[in-house]
Amino acid sequence: MKLKKILLCALAAALLTLPVSAHGHHGGCHSRPVRPSRPAVSATVTVCQVEGCTKTGRHVHNGVTYCGYPHESGVCDNNCRALCPLEGCPETGRHVHNGVTYCGYHHADGFCDGRCRPLCPVPDCPIEGAHVHDGVTYCGYPHQDWFCDGRCRALCTVDGCAIQGRHDHGGVLCCGYGHMDGFCDGTCRALCSVEGCSIEGPHSHRGVSYCGDDHPSGFCEGLCHVA
Repeated sequence: MKLKKILLCALAAALLTLPVSAHGHHGGCHSRPVRPSRPAVSATVTVCQVEGCTKTGRHVHNGVTYCGYPHESGVCDNNCRALCPLEGCPETGRHVHNGVTYCGYHHADGFCDGRCRPLCPVPDCPIEGAHVHDGVTYCGYPHQDWFCDGRCRALCTVDGCAIQGRHDHGGVLCCGYGHMDGFCDGTCRALCSVEGCSIEGPHSHRGVSYCGDDHPSGFCEGLCHVA
């Protein structure tokens, strides 16, 4: 009997030395607070730089995900879509064929970056720029392509302002160039002022975009092409 008591005491002592995690959460036993796990941060997807690669949209090289569309920022924001390849498709904007989302607008870049919206169809609507009717976002500017790609801005109306190109006044974005359409669609750039530069058409110096053609308007609206 004495031996049995000794064995029971030894067993009890062994159980008491086990980690708290091995026990259930009972009685006065308190476990340490569990730290919440940090949410996984999605890796930035950059534009594909692999030489000779012709893949469009998201794809992978050596385990790294890239985008095959030439985003201006060099980074893909996951809003891009292929232009609709279905012949005779009457759909405009975002739509789906066989589970794949396409865009029905003919973007000059050859892909949709998700900023496009239809032009306002409401008769006599005086609202310029992006606005909403019945929950649908439209644009009030008369884009030549018959859709808005989200880059348009009002022309600057601040009296005496001499700032060229895109700028803002009190958080309102505008453009200082006198576009003939009465609004800026984001394709404008300054004429090149770098002394001795002989590059024609759009180009850049130290990250700033210029145009080398001698536009009579004093700025480039992005419509010129090098011969």
